[in-house]
Amino acid sequence: MPLRDAYAAAGLIAVLLLAAPAVRAQSESVAPAPAGQVACSFGAFVSETDLEGLNVRAGPGTNHKVLGTLPPVKLSGDDPPVRAMVEVEVSAGANGWFRIAKARDNEMLTDAAPRPMFKGSGWVSGRKLTVKSQASAGRQRPDAKAPAILSGQDGASFDGDAFVQNGRVLGCSGKWVLVEYGLPADSEVLSGLTIAPAAKAGAEAGRFRAWVDRICATQETSCDGG
Repeated sequence: MPLRDAYAAAGLIAVLLLAAPAVRAQSESVAPAPAGQVACSFGAFVSETDLEGLNVRAGPGTNHKVLGTLPPVKLSGDDPPVRAMVEVEVSAGANGWFRIAKARDNEMLTDAAPRPMFKGSGWVSGRKLTVKSQASAGRQRPDAKAPAILSGQDGASFDGDAFVQNGRVLGCSGKWVLVEYGLPADSEVLSGLTIAPAAKAGAEAGRFRAWVDRICATQETSCDGG
């Protein structure tokens, strides 16, 4: 082989080797939420703690008009206290924002009259929404055949208080939800989780994400009656 061709071949190999890690990293990360506005269908809970409540806007972003507010998490007088969150129905997602409607208090948890709140349709930030999933595994993509990147011992699901209290919604696709969890480092739940590197890729230190389905919109019990 002529010397010039040998140098060219060596250069090509070097380029391929440098590109390979980037390609692997991309293939091993969690699929992002679809671009633009997408249709979704699931129940979620409002995790806002600010006493002024969560703003509901006319569109997906802070530049849109505020239509009303949703009350924050309410703590009961029990020991330990029960966290009662406003329940909403999500019908669309766009760039980390979600179109909600039919906001309501769960009177079984609040043990009080429903609080005043915006009940129409509007958009809220996914950073203030959380979900309860009874899936046995979190997936790399919104597909039941996608690789499992998050799983609990003995098929445990993600419907416990630790997941609901420390989750935030990043995206959605149909009945699938992309959730990011930030469990405390001392949480006992962490020891029972298998978290693949893909679930941590792109997330802040100590956080992980996955696509989950089987969303349960009932706070006080499991959707299968358990």
